[in-house]
Amino acid sequence: MSKILVWDIPNRIFHWLFAGSIAVAMTIAFLVDDEQPLFQMHMLLGIVTFFMLLIRLVMGIVGSRYSRFSSYPVHPRVVIGYMFSAVFSKTKLYAGNNPGSAVAAVLMFVLVPALFISGIGYSGEAFEELHELLAKGLLAVVILHIAGLTWHTIRHRENISLAMITGRKAGRQEDAISSAHPIWGGIVLLASVLWITALFAGYSPGSGTVRLPVIGVTLQLGDNESDGGHHERGVEDDD
Repeated sequence: MSKILVWDIPNRIFHWLFAGSIAVAMTIAFLVDDEQPLFQMHMLLGIVTFFMLLIRLVMGIVGSRYSRFSSYPVHPRVVIGYMFSAVFSKTKLYAGNNPGSAVAAVLMFVLVPALFISGIGYSGEAFEELHELLAKGLLAVVILHIAGLTWHTIRHRENISLAMITGRKAGRQEDAISSAHPIWGGIVLLASVLWITALFAGYSPGSGTVRLPVIGVTLQLGDNESDGGHHERGVEDDD
């Protein structure tokens, strides 16, 4: 089989921005005490992750062939069969997401909003414990996803991680997408860079707040120092 184009540029840009923001946010979360100023970077990157997911939801509806959620092979019977063959034999090759990657993606797309909601705008021990539990769940999904990619690479001698850089995988010509959509890729990249830049520009380390671009909502990140160090997170509407 020859190398065919399966991932367009918008999908690849999303993948690396999403993966990068998750990786750094979780590294800070597990290694830095939540009372240190650097911990607020964890929260900002969590917001970036959520923003990238919103872009991905649009791509999942109107994006290219393998970007659409309708292409995800997540039927329980298909997933179970794939996992069984992954352990005992070589699995079927998929042009787009295989069942393992598709399930991992769906779990991430569910956990990220849950982490955002439980970590921003709410206070109390219950929400903090829920947020920590969800974070551990996301970490487990990421580790299993990486392990699955490594196992696939060893068993099939196909570096599918590289496909998220080149956009190409081994496959049949009839399974290829017609275009890398460079213009839409440029639009996604420009929109992401402008929004993320505006987010960090609206961040105030002194007060521990950030103003969300476009919607104009101000979030309190972590401890509210003006309230005697009492742990409080809040949402304010800027009129």
